[in-house]
Amino acid sequence: MSIERIDISDHAFEAEILVMLENSGFAPRRADDVIHLEGLGIGHGDSSVDIQIDLVSMDGHRILEVVAPLRMPPVDFELATLMCTQGNSSCVIAKFKPIEVLKENAHIVHAMFTLYADATSEEVLKSMLYLFIKEVDAIDNKLISMIKTR
Repeated sequence: MSIERIDISDHAFEAEILVMLENSGFAPRRADDVIHLEGLGIGHGDSSVDIQIDLVSMDGHRILEVVAPLRMPPVDFELATLMCTQGNSSCVIAKFKPIEVLKENAHIVHAMFTLYADATSEEVLKSMLYLFIKEVDAIDNKLISMIKTR
């Protein structure tokens, strides 16, 4: 039996996460039950990483689902899959997956990772976000350049 993923809302916990992010130097913005961090980058000459953090429950455990949609136009499934393969072979923390855009019959790419949230600390959150942002920032331009060379 697979693990059920359920979006949950815990305003008190989400407020704690916002404070942790602010203390770590981020400028979080909350929209509904999703925390947004925009214009992030580490040492690659741009600030092209945008992050969405969502609190979910999986088998009764709280998980922070961290997603960074690449800033790209929709592409066909084959190119999106190729981009994901390149990203997944280049990164340890970030995992890339194609996301279907139904209206356009095309796909975009999301980088993501999950973090156990039942017992997280500010230092762990800060460190994991730093590593994730660094990985995505290092590869996103290379992946997007695959679109231009096609």
